[in-house]
Amino acid sequence: MLTKDEMRKVFLSCDMLDKDGLYADEVDVYELCAAVERAVALKYANAERAECIKFVQSLNTEVARALKEKRWAM
Repeated sequence: MLTKDEMRKVFLSCDMLDKDGLYADEVDVYELCAAVERAVALKYANAERAECIKFVQSLNTEVARALKEKRWAM
């Protein structure tokens, strides 16, 4: 998880020049960054899990099937 200082640096590194961007006056930057971080972590964890199952499938189909059935979606 990013620290508040790291989140601040990420936020301040944005130029915010996109005319079609979404801007808000009162945004809790820390809450926003934490939410983005959770969403990205979940997305990559699911992708990594799918790759692991694919690899296990090449070694042992029964284990891969059981792994997939055990807990597919995070």
